Amino acid sequence: MFGPLLIICALLVFAAGVLWIRGNVAKDEDSLITTIDTLLPQTQCAQCGYPGCRPYAQAVAEGAQIDLCPPGGQELVVQLSELMGVEIPAQKLAEPLALVAVIDEAECIGCTLCLPPCPVDAIIGAQGFMHTVLSKDCTGCELCIAPCPVDCITLEPVANVSANVIDKPFELKGKGCINCGQCAPACPKDLLPDQLLKLGNGELWEQASELNLQDCIECSLCDRVCPSEINLAQFFGHGKVIEKQRLAVNAEKLRIQDRFENHQARLQAKEQEGNQRRQQRMNERLQRLQQSRGGDQ
Repeated sequence: MFGPLLIICALLVFAAGVLWIRGNVAKDEDSLITTIDTLLPQTQCAQCGYPGCRPYAQAVAEGAQIDLCPPGGQELVVQLSELMGVEIPAQKLAEPLALVAVIDEAECIGCTLCLPPCPVDAIIGAQGFMHTVLSKDCTGCELCIAPCPVDCITLEPVANVSANVIDKPFELKGKGCINCGQCAPACPKDLLPDQLLKLGNGELWEQASELNLQDCIECSLCDRVCPSEINLAQFFGHGKVIEKQRLAVNAEKLRIQDRFENHQARLQAKEQEGNQRRQQRMNERLQRLQQSRGGDQ
C-alpha cells in the first residue's frame, strides 16, 4: 500500500534536487562570467573574435583560450589563468599600448561610415560634415579604421599616467612587524595599522579598503610608536593611491560598458524600426495589388 506512495515521494524529492542543482549551477556560471568580464578591459574591440567583452567572458567560462585579448595583455592572461586554473600559454602577448583614434579633418568626407562600427559611440558627425572623435570615450578598438573609404583615421598612443603611478615601487623601511599592537591605540581614526600592513604586504589593497584604509589621514602617529620603525603612514598613502586608481579603472570600465550597451540597444532599435518600415511598405504594396486585381475583376 505504501510502496507507490514512497516511490512518488522519492521522485518528487529527486525532481526538487535536480531543480535546485540546475538553479545553483546557473548562478555559479553567471557569477564566473561576471568575474571574468570584470577582469577584461572593456574595449569591446572584438579582436578576440567575439562581439564584445561579455561574450568572450562567457566563452572563457566555457573553456575558450585565455590569451585572445590583446588589449588585456599578458597581465590579463595571468589573471585568467589563476581564476580558471589553467596553464599560461607559452606565447606571451605584447604589452598593450593605450591608443585613441584620430580623424584627419582635412581628409574626412563626412560619409558617416565610421559611426556604426564604433562600439561606444565615440565618433560624432553628420552626413556631409566633418567627423571627430571624443578621445575620452574612445577605447582604441580599431573598428572604425577599416570602413573609412579615404583612410583618414589613425590610432595614436596616449599617455597612461595611472599605470606609471601604480607600477612605481615602494620601499618599505624598518625591521619588520613584531605584532606588538602598539600602533592600533595610537591611531586617531581607530584603524588597525598592523592588519593594514599585512594586507598591503600581500598587495591586498581592496581588502584593506574594507578595513577603512581610505580613512587614514597619514598623521604618522603609528610610525612614532612602532618599535620596528616601519614607515607605515607613507605605505598606507601609497596603498590609498593604488586603491583609488583601481576604483577609477573599474568605474571607467563600467562607463564604457554602459556606452557599449546603449550603442547596441540603439542599433537594435534602428534595425527593428527599419524592419517595421519595410514590412509596412510590403503590406501597402500587397494591399494595392489586391485592390487593383479586384478592380480588374
